[in-house]
Amino acid sequence: MNKRTQTGAASSKDAALPSPCKAEFIFYAQAQRDSCKPVKVFGDYACDFTKPDWEHRWKEWNSRLNPYLHLFLCAEHARELGLSASVDPRD
Repeated sequence: MNKRTQTGAASSKDAALPSPCKAEFIFYAQAQRDSCKPVKVFGDYACDFTKPDWEHRWKEWNSRLNPYLHLFLCAEHARELGLSASVDPRD
């Protein structure tokens, strides 16, 4: 019986965790030079903002050090980073 109580507590704890942030848009490194809009993601990818190396990714992308680095972001984090002007949910 004690075992069932622990399992139930673990299940409710897991259920309370927020769902992982999913990428909705790809921001290409070249888009900073061009007026290209981000591309919608048609797959199941985690938002780069939630990754452990986020600080490094953002610094490289924002400083244009790596022209091959693309950011996979959800709409919320894109807005927080000031990239929302190029995000149009109707597209």
